[in-house]
Amino acid sequence: MLTTTARRRDAGLLTMAVFLTAAFFLAPPLLLGPDRLDEFPRAFVAYWSSGGPDFPADLQHLVDHQFSYHLIRVLIAVPLLAVLVTLAVLLRRFRLPIGVLALVAAVLLIANVQGAVSPFGTLLWILAGSTDAEVTAALAQIHDQLANGPASPALTVMLDEYVRWHVWKGLLVGLLAAFFIGLSVVTWRRRRRWLSVLAAVAAVAALVVVAANVNVVVNPVPGFLILLEVPGSW
Repeated sequence: MLTTTARRRDAGLLTMAVFLTAAFFLAPPLLLGPDRLDEFPRAFVAYWSSGGPDFPADLQHLVDHQFSYHLIRVLIAVPLLAVLVTLAVLLRRFRLPIGVLALVAAVLLIANVQGAVSPFGTLLWILAGSTDAEVTAALAQIHDQLANGPASPALTVMLDEYVRWHVWKGLLVGLLAAFFIGLSVVTWRRRRRWLSVLAAVAAVAALVVVAANVNVVVNPVPGFLILLEVPGSW
């Protein structure tokens, strides 16, 4: 039977989880203002035309905004994940649904760490499917360089960002897979078979994602071309 102190503790943690969830979605636009992503194609064309690796001022502003956006979310997602894991441990009756929410928080944390370490890379998906003549011409030149070489300094930066994004995803999902493997072993020993099986399935799914990202890191060009051709493929 829960004591008054335990109830207050649990209520406080639940309130904190709700607050952090709202902050995760609301804080970035409130603190940073509009994202102005519609300006990226024009800024990208100017960058590509420059031929160099350094971002022009307009593009640098968008990249800095993207970095700050994801960093804010990382700083919120970390305590949110900690709170949800704590609640999953404390509230045994609601362990499964809270555990699912914790998994969602972990996925969001991973995605935003990727955004923080590769802010320029996370903008490239905007180019996919563009009908702007200048963007289309730039993409055609990118395809030609990837097929025939040599890669310009700008394209090298783009590929580096793309690879970095997948390196971090592979590492972080690998940690998640290790957690699920450990959870599966512990719960199996405690004769919680259904939870052990669920954790094992999650571990296998995570390892598949790790393998896919390792493949991209080893051979990034095919995936990079898909990124530039298919909207939402990032």
